[in-house]
Amino acid sequence: MLLSRFDRTRLRAVDVAEVSTRSCADTRTILQACQLGAGPATRPLFQPWLPPRIEWPFGVFHVRNGEAARRACLALDGSWSMADAAGPAGRLRIRGAALWADAAWWRPLAATDAWDAGLALSVAGLQGFRPRRATLVLVQQERLSREELSVLSQLEQQAWAWPRAVRVLLVGGEAPDLARPLAA
Repeated sequence: MLLSRFDRTRLRAVDVAEVSTRSCADTRTILQACQLGAGPATRPLFQPWLPPRIEWPFGVFHVRNGEAARRACLALDGSWSMADAAGPAGRLRIRGAALWADAAWWRPLAATDAWDAGLALSVAGLQGFRPRRATLVLVQQERLSREELSVLSQLEQQAWAWPRAVRVLLVGGEAPDLARPLAA
């Protein structure tokens, strides 16, 4: 887990320039929904080989506000913390804290822990995805095909074996049956 990197073959990181402000009520709603059930993601101290305990390992939400969804990505992945850091030493400290949180299997997932977050390059490309840390996947499509919905269903079935929780945020269009609509 410590040597794995952000999955650039499946996700594109959201750029700070893609949003106009840092937060709003819709962003806070999305963040609360994403963090609900994502933890504790712990294993016993002397048994790190056991599967982690995650209350709700996979969730799909639907929102209409694309900018709020992108702001949620930036808040979860630590982009704002990195932007506010006092120079290279501050950014290095933030990166070190993220690596420590990844390595500490006995420690519960904290609200301030960095997530991987990004825009899915394609829903079909998510097939076989395995998260290295808690992950928010943004899907900006008006309508998902039957095959794409099948990929999301397969991910949901695989999620119980994952080391961290994954949230998929569908932006725009109509909400499919597997997505929980958020008032955002």
